[in-house]
Amino acid sequence: MEIRSSINFHDERFLMFVLDQMANELERNGGEAIRMTLGKSEMPLHPEIINSMQQSLNSFEKYSLVYPGGLPELKDKLATHYKTKYDVSIKPENFVISVGTSTLFRNLFYLLLKEGDEVLLPLPYYSLYHFCALLVGAKVRYYKIDMDTLRLDVESFKENFTDKTKVVVINTPGNPLGNILTKDELYTIDGIVDGRAAIINDEIYANTYFDDECESVMQLKNTKSTFITTDAFSKAYRMYSRRVGYAIVPDELVQPLTVIQHHTLLTADPVVQFGAMAALDYQHEVDHLVQLYKGRRDYTIDAFQNVEDVRALPARGSFYFTLDCEAFMKRKGISTSLELATQIFEATHVATVPGSDFGIPNTLRLSYSAAKYNEGINRLREFFTTT
Repeated sequence: MEIRSSINFHDERFLMFVLDQMANELERNGGEAIRMTLGKSEMPLHPEIINSMQQSLNSFEKYSLVYPGGLPELKDKLATHYKTKYDVSIKPENFVISVGTSTLFRNLFYLLLKEGDEVLLPLPYYSLYHFCALLVGAKVRYYKIDMDTLRLDVESFKENFTDKTKVVVINTPGNPLGNILTKDELYTIDGIVDGRAAIINDEIYANTYFDDECESVMQLKNTKSTFITTDAFSKAYRMYSRRVGYAIVPDELVQPLTVIQHHTLLTADPVVQFGAMAALDYQHEVDHLVQLYKGRRDYTIDAFQNVEDVRALPARGSFYFTLDCEAFMKRKGISTSLELATQIFEATHVATVPGSDFGIPNTLRLSYSAAKYNEGINRLREFFTTT
């Protein structure tokens, strides 16, 4: 069967899943892996989230609800949440609910871009952004996050924003670096864009700040550009495989985005949406997770402080930590981050994510969400110091 696509699907593999599959195979054969791959919390859902979903499963009236744009009750509760937490007023109808944020990105790119348009992404980037651009045939440009300071490279943003740019993506805290865009940097971005492109703000890690006050881009005042925000319950609320995400969109995008879901989604599962409503009542659970992962961040920095040829980049938030392995790879003649991650897994049974997934091919990304995270860090440190 001929596949008619300009995309080379082998080259576009999400290498995170390649390493995760290695871990699957090891475990199926009786071994034990430490997974630093998926941003999927090791902690179970709060019992009240499970209870809410179980109650909805026992109610035909609830589990049979069909709302292509999401349950009105969840939209209302999200609007109240943003008012309480961030003191911003958002109309409930401006929330569009979907199965996580990945499908929302795909649909937003479809609505906002056509073949030949340009999209401006952060470098490093989350691979979803890059792949969605490929799907619509858009040209990708990048602005840099400085790997030394973990700050926005404003000059690279200015250089790569053009008259053809129709979409700009920002991500704070960032994946994979855990970098933070300051309010001054966000206003600088808005000033450069000056209303000439839509800014899609991926803030799925907005409630996992380690060293800064938890903020939302929605708090910016008097901006010149259209901001579209995406978020989900999969990270700090630990609902990874329950798949509830949302976009906050301006009035003119509500109907187009919802109509796409009419035809391609029909409805997000109401059962998990009731679970999401319950999750919003347990903010202290989010605080607990943030403190736990901050401790793991600090442990990683300390563990790699004196490891030659590997640089630990001090994330300020998100679920991830990045190791710059360029000097080590050069010394050992390792040509790709996939080759490095494979060697590490074979030697230590620790699964990491090749940095090629994010446009930084001499790095590894580590997810804090491994139950034996610190042991995994110890194994990685031994690998890099004894190999």
